[in-house]
Amino acid sequence: MKAGLKLESVDEELVETPEFEEEMQGMELVKKAPALLQAKRLIEAALFQANRALSFKELSEVLGGKEYVPGLLHELKSELDASDSAITLSMTEDKAFLEVKPDYLEKVAFLSKQTELSRKATRILALIGKKGQLLQSELKNYFRGEIYAYIAELKDFGYIEATKQGATRLLKPSKKFFDTFQLTA
Repeated sequence: MKAGLKLESVDEELVETPEFEEEMQGMELVKKAPALLQAKRLIEAALFQANRALSFKELSEVLGGKEYVPGLLHELKSELDASDSAITLSMTEDKAFLEVKPDYLEKVAFLSKQTELSRKATRILALIGKKGQLLQSELKNYFRGEIYAYIAELKDFGYIEATKQGATRLLKPSKKFFDTFQLTA
């Protein structure tokens, strides 16, 4: 029994050392490792399935309200970069999304989802997206023929926002535009 008491006193001395506390924290991390790995894979699956930028809040909801989403995202990004994958994880201050690295994008872009837009509406949208904003009256300098029907098509699908500006409208890409085409504003 005395030996047991002696061990307890030794244990108390060990508990007070920083090395022991560090070792115990390491053991806790080892215990949590499978759960963290599972959470990281769940984030990866969510980003792949969504095919759009997901907010940290959305990813937290996928994980059941966990707070460590940014750390898991940084680990996932490091894994993808280290594995020389054709996919990369991009992040803004509060969102994350998977995208194809530029070296591979040119060769596989034709496989991307087809949009529901007509060809001319797509070309108009590309111009508005490239310029950032454009007056509707300026479109006649770039395109011939009917423009208003294509603008209506783009507004109906939610790809642009139009605000009245004098006798014309100021056209800007919408949030849906940036999410669909995986661009940042």
